[in-house]
Amino acid sequence: MKMKRRISVLLAMILLSGALASCGGGTQESGGTGENQTAAVTEAEGQQDEAENPAGHSGEAEPGEEAGQHSESEEAEPEQPAAERDTSLHDQEVTAPEAGMTEVERGMFLAKVGDCGFSAFLAGGGASSDGDVVAFLSSLLMAPGLDVSPVGMGCSTYAAESADGGHVFGRNFDWSCSQVMLLEAHPADGYASFSTVNLDFLRESANLPNEVLPTAAYYAPLDGMNEKGLAVSVNMISDTARISQNTNKPDLTTTTAMRLMLDRAASVEEALALLGSYDLHGSYDMMIHFAVSDTTGRAVDVEYIGGEMTVVETPILTNFYLAEGEKQGIGSEESHRRYETLEAFLKAHEKADIYDVRDALTAARESAFDPDPSEGTEWSVLYDQTNLTATWYRREKFDQGWTVKLGS
Repeated sequence: MKMKRRISVLLAMILLSGALASCGGGTQESGGTGENQTAAVTEAEGQQDEAENPAGHSGEAEPGEEAGQHSESEEAEPEQPAAERDTSLHDQEVTAPEAGMTEVERGMFLAKVGDCGFSAFLAGGGASSDGDVVAFLSSLLMAPGLDVSPVGMGCSTYAAESADGGHVFGRNFDWSCSQVMLLEAHPADGYASFSTVNLDFLRESANLPNEVLPTAAYYAPLDGMNEKGLAVSVNMISDTARISQNTNKPDLTTTTAMRLMLDRAASVEEALALLGSYDLHGSYDMMIHFAVSDTTGRAVDVEYIGGEMTVVETPILTNFYLAEGEKQGIGSEESHRRYETLEAFLKAHEKADIYDVRDALTAARESAFDPDPSEGTEWSVLYDQTNLTATWYRREKFDQGWTVKLGS
């Protein structure tokens, strides 16, 4: 069972103010946002009208089945004949504003940043705790740090190669209702990238200036893709063990390790080398593992067992250990069921394009396994590693998406 949602220490970075001078982009509000946008940022999602709850959050069973019951044959959606196959992403193209942030849907924001000081963060030795990251940003932005509580999440990822040689990485982020930032970043000495950040903790803040959000969000990616086509995701594992490597290497936390890979790695091999050069300390006081995929077709699961980094070659990942040994299989029961769904889909699709990956994410959506109406797949994202686009869907509504092309 997933841990109940609470506010995380690392994501509290966005509560810091004074980002105006620290980040090349995201320093002004974009046109058409203003007071209405600020209200949307700070308003609790829990205050939304019940009528606005999306499909998949009602807890109702799919037609022809009882709530909470899913046979093994129903776990994977069968491959459709070519003539009936849906080859539309049902999306609209959007562009990140050059400054500030724009709201593409209530509680879902798109922003662009320039350089946000990550090289200085690394040069200072990184951070061995979420508190250290907050302290760094507090100094950088001249704002006080805050103490808040950890948070949990469930996730599913799928890396695929299409018949024409293209590559797509898909990710579901399972969560209770939250606010989301879709961030395009252009660091001065790193690769341009997309990433997705959960802004749920903003429910606890008030009068937070919009211009601070993109800067702090830069340090808190939960999935992403860079201009070299490297795609990454962090997934939680339900385990009492923790990650706290302790050698003479510099230190990183979970999401700063994600940022390091997005900024500096062009391949899985380079990402693994970077991770091996740092001591990792798990953010949120939780056990996690990374999904990493590149345009050569290589996809891996990076786990930390007994203080050692372990790599498993796999195109799919949910929320339990895959590495052989005493930890193998430890994780939530539901995550095993989602994995079986993706595994069956993978066996039925030797090659899979972006539409197939979308269908795989649809099959693995949270509401298909958990009838709790307060929880669902908060976002799904398709990273086209070949064409460098990202298509996001909100709350299991796969008939309405937003696609952004990674700019130069």
